[in-house]
Order: sequence, then structure tokens, then C-alpha cells
Amino acid sequence: MNVINFFREDLSEILGIYCNDDKIFMARLTETAEIDFETDLNHKTSAVEQIAEKIKSECDKRDWKISKVGLILREGTATTYQTDFKNIPANEIENAVKIWAKAHVGKDARYTSIKLGEEIWMEALNADIVEEYVSAFEKNSMQLCAITELPHEQFATPLARAIFAADIVQNKKSPNILPQNFSTWNIKKISLTVAAIFFIVLLIFSAQITHEYFYAVTRAETAQKRLNFQSDTFSLKMDLDAVTAKIKRFNAVISNRNINFKNFNALIKTGKIADGKIFLDKIKATDETFELEGVAESSDAVKLYLNRLKNLISPQIKLKNSIEDDGQIFFTISVIFRPHSSYL
Repeated sequence: MNVINFFREDLSEILGIYCNDDKIFMARLTETAEIDFETDLNHKTSAVEQIAEKIKSECDKRDWKISKVGLILREGTATTYQTDFKNIPANEIENAVKIWAKAHVGKDARYTSIKLGEEIWMEALNADIVEEYVSAFEKNSMQLCAITELPHEQFATPLARAIFAADIVQNKKSPNILPQNFSTWNIKKISLTVAAIFFIVLLIFSAQITHEYFYAVTRAETAQKRLNFQSDTFSLKMDLDAVTAKIKRFNAVISNRNINFKNFNALIKTGKIADGKIFLDKIKATDETFELEGVAESSDAVKLYLNRLKNLISPQIKLKNSIEDDGQIFFTISVIFRPHSSYL
């Protein structure tokens, strides 16, 4: 297995979707193949939530675990326009697209664009419509990461549109009306691997020093039994003193880094119990506290994580601060526990 791919999100959990008047076309990407199917749907009479529920139901029937979704909109859903922007400098095109979108859809317009040949394709949706799509998929445990209505003549078949939608998510491509603030890396795998490697290195270092210490002790004891020369005994004692000093320096390093081996199991658990809606990016550890900093998809995700910490790590949990920015919750959590607590 490619090491880099191991740390990426599972490609089989990315789903591309295209809905026309009476069908849903779906494509799930894997490392080696594309899996697809069609299912009947009366699109004209179905609400967005009903479409999301139908997609969730079809995925469950096939035991597909879907985390991220890309959606190609039915033709005519978004406001679109194609022009060459001949008289506008390249570095001002993005602002021109923004002005166009707000003029034709409103001040809350969500928009995107892509260059097709010598022209620019633009599309825009009202923010309320975008939120309706995002919420509908979120209620069915799927994260909508891409929405677009790229010109349908760009694709040979409806299924090709669904495959392209999955490709937008997998490679963070344009056009995409939604902000591309999702990650294609498995943050939990990366965090746990880094923590495990750091812990293993510390254990190896500690084991090496311990071995040196007992070896020096053995040499000193043997020498004292067999040798009567004070100079030899003094020399071996110097070996023992040197290793003892090395142990003290090692302990000082551990203390300066605020690492406590008794609490390390609890530290690992803080990462394990974080689901796909919680991402930790900084942990400060002392003998009796952890301070966790991270970002969550919603305030509900933070509440759920607090409950898990309380039940599995320590009953003394405090949300020190929580700030919402661009649809995400940035938080700091304080965990207080006793070193010999039964929670460890």
C-alpha cells in the first residue's frame, strides 16, 4: 500500500451525484475502479431533503460508508453565464465574477467560475439554497463538499457528470460553489501515528538509558567483589555516576516537555474519541491537566466531544472558549484529572 494513500481519506467514501428530471446518477470512487448505478426518482416532486434521504437509503443497501459528497446540479438550477472578459485583466476576473453574481442573484450569492477555452463560465446560487443542500446531506450523515452546474455539454453521459463531481471533491478542483475548507487527509490517522511514534521513541530512549544504568551497576558491584584496587573501583563508580546524571537530564527533558507517562493513555484517548467532525491541532499537557485546542464542524459536535471526554477521560471538563468563524467552531477545552484516576 502506498504510504501517502494510507494517510488520505478513504476514496471509497467519496460519492459523486448528478440528478436530472427523473433519475439519480451516483459514482463511488475507489483506488482501482469506479462503481456506479442509477435509481428511479421523481425529481420534479421531491424536495432536496427527500433526494438526500433517497441517496442515503441506496448507499445503506449496498453497505457504502459515505463521508464526502460532490453534486452536479440539474441544468437550470443555478444562474449561469459564459463570457470572454476580453477587457478585464486576469487578476481582476475573480472580482468581476463576484460583482456579476451579486448583481444577478443578490448580495448573499454564492458563486464560482472556471475557464473553458478562451471564455469564463460563471455560476451562482442564493445562500439559502446552498444551505438547504448542505443541511439536507448533513442530516443524513454526509458532508456535501462540492456543488456546481458545469455546462452539461462538457460530459458525454449523465454518469460522467457524477464521476466528475466525485473528482472535484477528491482533488479539490473547480468549479465549486462551496468553500473548499474540507480535508482529503485523514487527520485522525496522522495525529495518532505521530503520537505513537513519539511515544515509541521515548520508550526506546528510556529503555536504552535503563539498560546502561543497570549495566553500570553490575560492573560496579562485580568490580567491588573481585578487585581490591581503589583506583579501579573509583573508575567504575565514575561510569555509574555518569549514567545516573544522564538519567537526571532525561527526566529534566521529560519535565520540560510536560510529558507524564502515567497520563499518556489519556492523551491517546483524546484523539481516539474525536470523530470526523472534531479535529485537534494543539495539545498542552502537564502533570494534572490537558489543554486541547481544535476546530469542529458545529457546536453540537463540540458538545458531543465534551460528553465523551467527561465519560472516558475525566469528569472535570471545562470549555474555556468557543468561537464561530466561517461556519466552523474553534474551541479550547481544559481537562483536569488525577494521575491515578480510574479514567486512565
